[in-house]
Amino acid sequence: MILETLSQSLSTVLHNKKRLLKALLIPFLVTYFLRSMKVSVAGNELYNEILVFIFNIAIFLISSIICLRTQQILDKHDTDDTADAPWQGIKFDAQQRRYSGYLLVLFVLLQAIWLLIEADYQIASNGFVYSVMLVLGIVGWIVFSRLSFVLPAIAAGKEASFKDALAITKDKKLYAFVIAGLLPVAFYILFIGLPIFLLFANPNLAMGLKFIYIFIWGVIVIAIPFVIAAIEATAYRALIDKSNATEISNPV
Repeated sequence: MILETLSQSLSTVLHNKKRLLKALLIPFLVTYFLRSMKVSVAGNELYNEILVFIFNIAIFLISSIICLRTQQILDKHDTDDTADAPWQGIKFDAQQRRYSGYLLVLFVLLQAIWLLIEADYQIASNGFVYSVMLVLGIVGWIVFSRLSFVLPAIAAGKEASFKDALAITKDKKLYAFVIAGLLPVAFYILFIGLPIFLLFANPNLAMGLKFIYIFIWGVIVIAIPFVIAAIEATAYRALIDKSNATEISNPV
């Protein structure tokens, strides 16, 4: 069940907390610094937009390091967290470049799906077009959720491709969709969308909590990819092991 996957993910994170800290602290700090710099240079001028674009690329690359290392560590259930694991900085080896490349393709696919769904509401002028575009968006979302399991496979050291991701999730399409399709959206709505809505609904509160909110929001934005990567790593292992955790309902 999904709750079993979430519980196992939390347990594995806590079990490997020291290794995760040493592997992710520097990338987390660098990402926070880059996001702060991006906010400070944002503007309407061309050079501002160019700088923001450069910062976005850097943030994406460092975030991919966070995701890969998280999934590498959580893939090893028998890791001894008391071992003297070394501190890790920023490094792009062959595995990291492959992981980042697939993550970029998935990101582009997700943007295309979002544009399709957004266009569905803006330009669809009749029921048939609306229905077709909506179905295409949902199908694309489901396919995306299955393809995303190539990432924990690469993190596990496999020469995986999107074909392998489809094979892994062939008999667990709903499970894959909930883990990699619905849960990330739920996290972003709950921890980013809802707080922003509440603050905009109360401007006085927003001004009073401005600096505290900016700091907390920055931490949350950085932490969500880590959370998603951790859950997907646990789900990948459950799929490989054919665990009962992949059952949406209790098996008979």
